[in-house]
Amino acid sequence: MKVLLEYIVKGIVNNPDEVEITEKESVDFPGLTILNIKVSEQDKGVVIGRKGRTINAIRDLITISAIRNDKRVRVLVDEDQNGGNSGAPKDMLEKSPDDTSNEDMLNDEI
Repeated sequence: MKVLLEYIVKGIVNNPDEVEITEKESVDFPGLTILNIKVSEQDKGVVIGRKGRTINAIRDLITISAIRNDKRVRVLVDEDQNGGNSGAPKDMLEKSPDDTSNEDMLNDEI
């Protein structure tokens, strides 16, 4: 999985020589492998993508590969220097109060 992730990330960034993928086993969840992506500051936006779409697509590909190999994997993007956590799903799942989903809009129309 590490090789696949490295191949994908190096293919989309501007500085492929600065891509580092670290692999470690989770302490809290046995059998879970954590893959951490570290890229240059200029490439973080490319890896994360608009509204997190690129990193979510990468996570989907790695998850499919993991399922086929009977493994569990989590993909994170390394924290930036300002202390933000670009790889935390919490950051991507937060919504603003005025943010509504399509289902909410459909229910309002009915």
